[in-house]
Amino acid sequence: MRLYIKSDFKKKITFTTRELVWKMWFKERSGKKISYSNVGDDEMLQDDFFFGVQFDKWRFNDKRWNHIPYDKSDPWNSFSDENIQLEFESDFITDGRERGDYLRIATSHIDVLTVDKRALYIMAVEVARAIDGQLSEDDKETWVDVETFKEMHKNVLSLTYDQATDISVEELKSMKPIEDPLWDEEEQLREEYIKIHGERVYDDDEDDEDDF
Repeated sequence: MRLYIKSDFKKKITFTTRELVWKMWFKERSGKKISYSNVGDDEMLQDDFFFGVQFDKWRFNDKRWNHIPYDKSDPWNSFSDENIQLEFESDFITDGRERGDYLRIATSHIDVLTVDKRALYIMAVEVARAIDGQLSEDDKETWVDVETFKEMHKNVLSLTYDQATDISVEELKSMKPIEDPLWDEEEQLREEYIKIHGERVYDDDEDDEDDF
C-alpha cells in the first residue's frame, strides 16, 4: 500500500516516534508494553520526515499472533513483518541527495492486515495534520484533506487495536502476502542513479554528525 502527502513543509512534526507508535497500535496491553522495530529517531522524524516502523507481532504477548505464518528464509513472505515507511519519495533512490516533492508512506506488501492498515492510516492522519498536508491514495492523481480522508476510512480508523487484530486473524486464513514491487523498483533506480552520479561523498561535518 502507498499513500502520498503534499505540503509546503513549513511546519515541523512535534510529536516523537514513540508517541506516534502508541497511536498507531497501542502503548501497552495487559500490562505489556508494545514491541516494535524501527529505523529513524525523533530528530529524523521531526527534521527529515523519515521513520520506518513495524509492530513485532511475534514478539508481543498476544496469543492471537502465535500461529501467524513466518518464513525465516523469506521474511517478505509473511504478514508477521509489515514495515510502514515514511520518507520523501526520492530520498532512498538518491541516497538523500534529492527529496522529491512529496512524502510517501508505503508498506512491505500490496495489501496488509487490518491491524497494520489502521496503523498506516493513523500515521498518515497524524503526519498530514501536523504539517497542514493533503493526502493521495491514487498515485497523486487526486488529493483530499485530513478530515475527508478520515471520513473515507472511518470504518478502519474507528476500530480499536483488539478489534483490528480479531479481523486480521480471520484475514490470515485467506490473504496471501504479496511484496509491493516498489521496493525492487527503488533498488534498481538507486543503482542506476549511482552509476550516473557516483556514490555520495560526505563532508567532515556530516561525518561528525553521524558519529553522535
